[in-house]
Amino acid sequence: MSKSSDWAAWEQSLKVKGCSASCWVRNLPLADLHSISVSDSQTNLPSIDDKIREAAAVKLYRIIKPWQTRILRIDASSRFDEPIICTLLDADVIIHDGLGVVEEDGPREVPYEALSYTWGAPVFSHPIQINNIEFFITENLDSALRHLRLTDAQRYLWVDALCINQFDVKEKSIQVSRMFPIYQKAERVVAWNSGWDRQKSTILTSVLENMSRSPKHSEDCLIRLEGLYRFLVDACEPPLFKRTWVRQEAFAARDLVMQFGDLSIELRDFERIKDFMATIKGRGASSLEFTDVLYLKSPYTAIMTLVQPDYKYDHKSRLEHNEAARNAPVSLLDALVFSSSFGVTDPRDLVYGILGFTTVPISQGGVDIHQPSLTVDYSRSVSKVFQDVVMYEIARTESLAILDFVGPRAAQSDLPSWTPDWRSYDPKVAQHRVLNRTNSWKYGFIDVRRIGVSWKPIQQPPNANGILFTRGIVLGTLQDEIDEATAWVPFLSAGFQAGLKERFGGRNFYSAAPFPGVERDYKSTFYSLFQDGDFPLYEGEVAGVRASNAGRRLMTVLQLAMLDKIKQAVRGRVIAPPEPIRGNHILALASPSISISAKGSKDNDMIVLLQGAPFPVVLRHDGSRRFTLIGRSIFPFWFEHKSASFDDLRMDELAWSSDNAVYTETSNILESRLVWPEKMAFIWKPALEDPGFLCALEDFQLV
Repeated sequence: MSKSSDWAAWEQSLKVKGCSASCWVRNLPLADLHSISVSDSQTNLPSIDDKIREAAAVKLYRIIKPWQTRILRIDASSRFDEPIICTLLDADVIIHDGLGVVEEDGPREVPYEALSYTWGAPVFSHPIQINNIEFFITENLDSALRHLRLTDAQRYLWVDALCINQFDVKEKSIQVSRMFPIYQKAERVVAWNSGWDRQKSTILTSVLENMSRSPKHSEDCLIRLEGLYRFLVDACEPPLFKRTWVRQEAFAARDLVMQFGDLSIELRDFERIKDFMATIKGRGASSLEFTDVLYLKSPYTAIMTLVQPDYKYDHKSRLEHNEAARNAPVSLLDALVFSSSFGVTDPRDLVYGILGFTTVPISQGGVDIHQPSLTVDYSRSVSKVFQDVVMYEIARTESLAILDFVGPRAAQSDLPSWTPDWRSYDPKVAQHRVLNRTNSWKYGFIDVRRIGVSWKPIQQPPNANGILFTRGIVLGTLQDEIDEATAWVPFLSAGFQAGLKERFGGRNFYSAAPFPGVERDYKSTFYSLFQDGDFPLYEGEVAGVRASNAGRRLMTVLQLAMLDKIKQAVRGRVIAPPEPIRGNHILALASPSISISAKGSKDNDMIVLLQGAPFPVVLRHDGSRRFTLIGRSIFPFWFEHKSASFDDLRMDELAWSSDNAVYTETSNILESRLVWPEKMAFIWKPALEDPGFLCALEDFQLV
C-alpha cells in the first residue's frame, strides 16, 4: 500500500541505520498492529425491565432538599470481580470544600471525586448493591466503578446516574442545574475512558516514559511508530470527549485526570502525548477538532479558533497574553455553535449540559425582569427548550439577532421556523459570517447599540405556543427572474441628486470629476467581488426584488444621511469646480432590484425588516396571518464609491469595515466578532427615526 507524501517525508527525516535493539518503540507490545484499538466491546446481556429499576428507585431514593445532593461511598475490595457494594448518602452542598454528610459516626465534611463518563446505550444489565438494594447500571459504569474501587479504603464518588434520581423529573431538573458547582468543588474529576485493557495501558505508560527520547529510528521501528500513532489518535480522541456533558465537567474541574482502565494520567501528561503526536506527524498534518481537550478546558480558545483560523497555530502566545479570558465562561451562543460536534442522549442536554461554563444565570423558579435567565426543566419538550434559548437571547440583547442562527428547516421539523436547531447547527456558518464580515453596513446590518436608537422587539406574551410576535416593515418582494437590463441600475433619489449637485457645485454623480475611475458597471463589480458564488451570506442566492414604497423610502433616507455626513466633513462649504474634492468622502448606491437571500427563498417571499432585528429577513406567508422564517437577506446591497483625492492616513476611518478588528477579551466573543467597527453605521439613525419609513410597520406572527 502506498504511503502518503506526509508519511514519506516524515519517514525520510527520521530514518537512520543501526537502531538499538533496546529501542523503546521496537519493544512495544504491538504484535498485531491491526488489533490495536481502544473501542469498547459491550456484552450482550439484556437490560433489566424499566419497571423493576423504577421500583428499586422508589426504595432507594428519599426526597432531598434543594440545597442537597447525594454522594456514593464505594466499599473497598481486594478482588476485581467481587460485587460492588455502595452506600448512597444525602449530602449538603456547603461553602467549604467537599460535601457535608451524616455517616454512622456522625456529621462531617468529606472530600470527593466526580466521575465524567459516557452513559452509552441504555442497557442496564449489571447489578450492584446500594444501601442493601439491588440496582442495575450500564456495563460501562460497572467497569468504571470496579477500576476506581480501592483495595484498602472507601472512596467517595459523585456519579450523576446514581446520585440523581433519574425517575424524578423535578429532582433531575434541580440537580442538573447545580452540576457545575458539584464538579467544581470536587477534589478531582476522573474522566473514564472505556474499553482499555492492561496491554493498552502498558503502551501508554511506555509512551509517557520514553517519548522525550530522540525520534530517530530504523525502518522497522518506523512501521511500529506509524501504528502507534494511529493508536494514540484513538486514545486522545476518545468517545468521552464527544459527549455534551464532558464540556461542562472538564471546564469545571480543578484537577482533571484521564483514567484508562487501571492507568491514571494527569492532564498535563495527556497534553504531552498530544504534543508527541504532533512532533512525529508534523504540524498541520491533522486538523484539530472542537472535541479536543484543549477546547474542552477553554471554550474561549474554541471560539477564538473558529473566528480566527490561524489562531490555532499561534495559540500559545495568545493564551499567555489572555490567560484570564482563556479561563473565563463564554456566552450561550459561543457555546451552542459547537453543539452538533457532541453526542447526547437527550437533545435538551445540548442546552442544559453547557450552562455551567456560560454566563447564563440559571433560575431556580420565578421570573426576574431585570436579569434574563434560563431554567432547567425536563418537563419541557425539546422544542420548548430550544425556544427558551431564543427568548433568553431576545431578552438579554433586546434584539432579534438570534434569528441569524436559524438554518434551513427540515420538512418534518418539530421546531418553529424562528428557532435554531442546535442538533444540526454547523459552526462553519458562524465562521463564514465572521470571516466574510457579513455584519457590515453595506450588507444591510444595523449596529443599533452604536448608533443609539431605540429599535427593540416587542415584548412577548406568556404562553405564546410556538409563535414569535413581531412588527416589521416590508422592504420588497422576491421574484424569480431578474431583468438584467434594469436590475443593476442604481437607485438615485431626487433628494440625493439635488444634494450632490448642491455640495459639489453642480457636478452630479455621473460626472467624472467627483469620482474619477469609479466602476459603474454594478453587475460586473458584484460578480468580480463574489467569485464562485462565495457570497457574504452562507449558501445565499442572488434574487430579484420588487422594492416596496417603504424600501425606496429607506434608500432615500440613507442616501441623504450620507450627503449630510459629507456636508459636516467640509464644514458646510460648497466644493465648486475647479476645486478638487478633498477628504475621504464615501457614498454608496444600491439597486432596488437585487438581493442576496437565504437558500430556499422563493418567488413572492417577502424581505422584511423586523423591529429589533439588525438585518432584514425573508418571510413566507402561510395563507393565514402567520409567516415562516426562511432566513436572512442582504437588501439593500450597497456599492461603495470613494472620492479620488482622499487622505491615505484617514482611509480606514470611514471604511465600510475596518481591517483593524476590535480585539476583545469579553465572554461574548462571537457577538463582538460579528459586529465590526464601522463609521458608516451612523446613517441608519435617521432612517429608524423617520416617520415616513416607520409608518409602514405592521404585525407579523412567526411560526
